[in-house]
Amino acid sequence: MSTVFGIDIRKGNIKSTTVHPRFSLTEVEDGRIVSEEKSISIPRLFRLMRQKKPAVLAVDSVQEIAGNDAGLWRFMASMPAETPLVQVTGDGVTMESLPVIAARYNLKFDKTNPAEEARVSALIASYGGGYEVLAFEGVTTVIVSRARSPGHGGWSQNRYVRKIHGGVRTKAREIEVKLKEAGLSYTTSAKEAFGGVSRILFEVKAERAKVPVASARCGDIQIRVIPKRRDKILYVPRDEKNPYVIVGVDPGTTVGVAVLGLDGTLLHLESVRAQSPAELISVISGIGIPVLVATDKAEMPAGVEKIRRVFGAVGWNPKKDVQIKEKYAAAKEYTFADDHQRDSLSAALMAYKSYLPKFENIRRRIPRGADVNAVFAGIIRGKTIDEILVPDEKIPETAEPVPQNPQIFDEKDLDILRLEGEVLKLRKLSTDLSKELEAKDTALRSLQKRVSQDRNEQLAAVLLSEEVTSRDRELEQTKKALRKEERRCKNLRLRLERMKRYIALTAGDGALALKVLQQFSRDEIRSMDDEMGITEDDILYILKIDGWGKTALRDLAEAHVRAVIFPKHTYAKACSQHLTDAFREINLPALSGAELSPHVRGKIGIVDEEAFYRAESAWKNTQDAYLKDKQTNALSGMVSEYQVQRKHDVMTMGIDPATWSSEPENAAVPLKKTDISSGKIKIPKTPAKVPALVTENKDTGKTTLQIENNILKAIQSENTGSKQEQSEERGTATRNRETADKQSGCEKKDKELKTDIITTVLDTYRKERQKELMQ
Repeated sequence: MSTVFGIDIRKGNIKSTTVHPRFSLTEVEDGRIVSEEKSISIPRLFRLMRQKKPAVLAVDSVQEIAGNDAGLWRFMASMPAETPLVQVTGDGVTMESLPVIAARYNLKFDKTNPAEEARVSALIASYGGGYEVLAFEGVTTVIVSRARSPGHGGWSQNRYVRKIHGGVRTKAREIEVKLKEAGLSYTTSAKEAFGGVSRILFEVKAERAKVPVASARCGDIQIRVIPKRRDKILYVPRDEKNPYVIVGVDPGTTVGVAVLGLDGTLLHLESVRAQSPAELISVISGIGIPVLVATDKAEMPAGVEKIRRVFGAVGWNPKKDVQIKEKYAAAKEYTFADDHQRDSLSAALMAYKSYLPKFENIRRRIPRGADVNAVFAGIIRGKTIDEILVPDEKIPETAEPVPQNPQIFDEKDLDILRLEGEVLKLRKLSTDLSKELEAKDTALRSLQKRVSQDRNEQLAAVLLSEEVTSRDRELEQTKKALRKEERRCKNLRLRLERMKRYIALTAGDGALALKVLQQFSRDEIRSMDDEMGITEDDILYILKIDGWGKTALRDLAEAHVRAVIFPKHTYAKACSQHLTDAFREINLPALSGAELSPHVRGKIGIVDEEAFYRAESAWKNTQDAYLKDKQTNALSGMVSEYQVQRKHDVMTMGIDPATWSSEPENAAVPLKKTDISSGKIKIPKTPAKVPALVTENKDTGKTTLQIENNILKAIQSENTGSKQEQSEERGTATRNRETADKQSGCEKKDKELKTDIITTVLDTYRKERQKELMQ
């Protein structure tokens, strides 16, 4: 008689620290329900398990009794050692719902009732279903130690300590005798103390259920039995029999295979090119036991027939070849990769649907607890339900129904059947070897630690090598380059955003866009050029001019910007530092922002278009006057410089400066600087003939004196001609006012001729001066 406990959580949560969970409990004995309890606590559950010692504790999910692996270890350590824990819904990875599992055993229940779920879990476990949970290895640790600390005592403290430590040694000897009687292998380690031992540890190489010692506390001594935890919790199926399946095959160069469970669940679907029959048979046998092999052709192909005979399965083929439209309709609820998968899947589904009415009819006659899939497999093989349900008789997995037309088996088929038997034996051997492998895991871990240490030492040596160092250096350089490029990309994105805003401002009506410079310096100009670019016709708004230099002016001149605007106070500071004059030298408008009122946001801004045009026009007018004054000052300075130099030369040659400076009778009237700039000297439309500036003479001193006199005569003749022209123009203006516009045009031309004459005089002077110095 085997007793099975089934539990299901009723209320509360196992993870809660305030509300303790309550469970429904069902006790099943040999498939019969013995008792049920609607609400019990975990401590009461453990007490009942120690009293009745059930063969199995079944639960639909371990998540109901433990929130994580550590909680599950603690729960299983508190259970009786001889009672395994079974999860009926899956192996922790591939999980199925409890109703699906119950349907395989023809069980029905109310999903909303925890008591019925506990009953179904217990029945499934009693029928051999579910997965056993393995949390511990085959090693158990037994610790014998004192149960209390001696503390501070009086005269009898030493005697009391000797009593405790002696009791620990005595109890350890008793446990050692029990282990020897049980024939178990173990190792011990003890901690010596005053009068005996304070702690002894037994490491027994056996499962906890086989160790004849239990955790207890007696007086001053305590015993703890601790099984060794596995690195990972395992779920082992209790029924290792392969399921019965329906196989659909599409033969050819590329073989399509579809495997269905007897409940219609798709278990496997693939298409493989150039796969041999042996490989295909191996794949199918690894999934389950075929009881029905189907094809979509009216006449079963030879390759499909061979697979059917190897497994001893029943063949299924339609009355006529299945059309493509029918294949799509049959497999529309599934996903397939190609036509081969579609054909094999449609054949398997059609074969399943042809038996489905019979399955539904038989299901009502199957008793509770019977293996529904085994019954369905027997029906496909042609058995009656009475033959299938005969007690103590199992359905042969490889038995083939008696065919109406006996098939002739060749030697290859017999070899395949023989090899299948060997495969089963090898599987059993593999199970035994896997258990042996678990026992060797401990030794393997220690070796892995040693290997890891050796690898670390080798790795340290490799890292010290020059090659690795150079590669690390290259990697570091590559990382730096990557970070640099990332920063560059970030700057380019910011520049792009600013350019977009700048273009949007430029496109505005009645406003011009500004590019803002925080400081008038070369670095700031380069930064602006990198971020937004400084191009021709740009208008710059400079906030500060501290530390300006000629290099910054040269950069702006080379960029050909349209104008520069300063704030009010900055413009005043620029005037005091002669920065505005420097801008005039490079012919770059420098405007004050006091009248323009620019609006700045970040590194861009706007200014009113009409106000800017007015300020720019006013600056150009003042620039023309500035250029004229500059030209006049240059001419006057050159004449003064010449006079000073001539006096020095005359004195050097021994000539009396008083005699040299006396004017001749026909001496020219000295020309003032203001006469040229104010326009008092007028140039006639047809200028008077300019006398020769240089008269050839062997006497160098006289030649030099005559140069100066000729320059003065030329200027005087120009003045005389301009006076005559002026009187003539006045008479003409009195006679006819209608020609005023023409005369104004003539005056402009006269000014241009005047400028040309002065330029000619200066060029001639320079050439003569060079000849004189060369002599």
